[in-house]
Amino acid sequence: MTNTQLWLLFIAIGLGTFLVRLSFIQLQGNANAFTQRAKHVLMIMPPAILAALCIPAVLFDQRLTSPFFSYQQIAAAIVTVLIARYSSSVFWPVIGGMACLWLLRFLTGH
Repeated sequence: MTNTQLWLLFIAIGLGTFLVRLSFIQLQGNANAFTQRAKHVLMIMPPAILAALCIPAVLFDQRLTSPFFSYQQIAAAIVTVLIARYSSSVFWPVIGGMACLWLLRFLTGH
């Protein structure tokens, strides 16, 4: 593939993704009305994405082939969720969860 073909491919893909995003706004006719109807869905997306990224790391081993139930990791995840529930910061849940994980691993010898 030549450089020209590669650049044309990048431009075509970029234009295609732009048109797909634009079509949702244009089909609704008004971006404000679309935002009002989708507000509930947009509010729950960040926690859903975060859960999709974090849960496999807690429940599976490195190969993702079989469940690897490490009770230390599950306990640390629960502590992290509890701290995040009552904290408005991202810093404290991460620190609390890692401290819990390291403490449990130290106490159990794993």
